[in-house]
Amino acid sequence: MGEHHPRPQSSDAPSPGISATTPMSAGQLVVVEATAGPRLSGKRGVVLGLGVTRTRVRVLLDGSKGPITLHERFLGKL
Repeated sequence: MGEHHPRPQSSDAPSPGISATTPMSAGQLVVVEATAGPRLSGKRGVVLGLGVTRTRVRVLLDGSKGPITLHERFLGKL
């Protein structure tokens, strides 16, 4: 057969699905980015926890009765 090439160690390559930024955590204050649309843009709130996937975040926006789930790309940290 051919030459044996060792597999890269886990520290050699970035893990797929792991963001380079610090993940959102419960209690963190956030602001909704303009890319989320005009209705939510600029609203502030608090992170309640993660959603179904790593990139979804449960947020209680100021003045809202209940939490909503948003993708992390629509949120900015305060």
